Amino acid sequence: MRTLSFLTLALAPLSLVTAQGTDAVKASARAVIGTLTSPAFHGRGYVENGDGLAAEWIAQQYTRIGLKPVKSDFYEPFQFNVNSFPDSLHVAIDGVRMVPGIDFIVDPASGKASGRYTLVHLEPDDLFDPERRAMTMGVLTGQAACLHFPKTTNADTLHKYAEIERDLMHYCPVVRPSHGKLTWGASQEAMPFPLIEIANAALTDSSVAIDLRIQNKLIGRHEARNVLGHVKGKGKKWIVIGAHYDHLGHMGPDAMFPGANDNASGVAMLLSLAEHFAKNKPKMNILFVAFAGEEAGLAGSDWFIVDRPIDLGKIRLMLNLDIMGTGDEGITVVNATARQAEYDALVKINDDKKYVPQVKSRGPACNSDHCPFVKRGVPAIFVYTMGGITAYHDVLDKAETLPLTEFSDLQALFRDFISTLK
Repeated sequence: MRTLSFLTLALAPLSLVTAQGTDAVKASARAVIGTLTSPAFHGRGYVENGDGLAAEWIAQQYTRIGLKPVKSDFYEPFQFNVNSFPDSLHVAIDGVRMVPGIDFIVDPASGKASGRYTLVHLEPDDLFDPERRAMTMGVLTGQAACLHFPKTTNADTLHKYAEIERDLMHYCPVVRPSHGKLTWGASQEAMPFPLIEIANAALTDSSVAIDLRIQNKLIGRHEARNVLGHVKGKGKKWIVIGAHYDHLGHMGPDAMFPGANDNASGVAMLLSLAEHFAKNKPKMNILFVAFAGEEAGLAGSDWFIVDRPIDLGKIRLMLNLDIMGTGDEGITVVNATARQAEYDALVKINDDKKYVPQVKSRGPACNSDHCPFVKRGVPAIFVYTMGGITAYHDVLDKAETLPLTEFSDLQALFRDFISTLK
């Protein structure tokens, strides 16, 4: 594990940009995002203690800002299982080697495979028809299944495809062409064999063989920590401001997923709001929570609800910040239809002050750390920015290309909104 002396050095850029003002707010955010996405933090994932290093660095920011811990320190520890890929990944089709993260990704739940496999090309009818499926499964032993399924956006069909892929991963390596950009993720489980998604044109319906060296490591009871700090207000109610700091880390040492927009930008917004309210006492207590384990299935926010570091009944609102790096087309408020009053307040402030192009309403969705709060009846909304670059869960989500188009105005919108809550 890296020592805190390394983390202290990473702190230096922020001390230069603590002044308030639009330019300073954006400059501070760039410093935060640049630090969290640097190679030293390993993509804030599960290889090389990336998420652990990020947690320590965020705790140092809390100390610098002047936040207070809820308990004895800033950490809320918990554990979860997670699949990881610490070793180099080798994929070659008919002798043409693929570049990890650019030409291919492995499914997050992939298991191991090593050697040369003959490709067995399969169409939907080979697996959807029970009789043909039985014949197909009989010839797959020792081979690799290459799936040629039509591109579709139908949710039911996609679910059926995913079920077939997962079933095949119990029997042999699975290969399929990508129908869009390569988007990675995280998994709390591992199948016996890998699934490899190929974006390179080298994979065709006449490809003969694939060479694989895929090594995974399923980490049981991975040690993780939410990072909690608060500002004391004038009353007994709480506002919880959350942003997950974890990302996907390394897919082998040759592919790192920096996670600038998702979600170093959300952490930057959380710290920016903490800076403001540490200097301007709020009406309510504000708890700032940097969540771990979001990418592995909302593990950190689930644990927060179970652990209950504060009384859930006293939470006036949970504001979840995820993907704060653009805003060319405004923002979307998830769970707005269930929290109409809060949504209307955001719209009114924005109409009056013209902070962002639009504030769009969306219904409930269990797609980020607000979800466990909503399930327990805690008022919560999730805000994300729209428009601009499309890098997401890929190796291109980098600090240097993140525009932060509306970051300063959005910070001002949140400040005004939080100050009006009763």
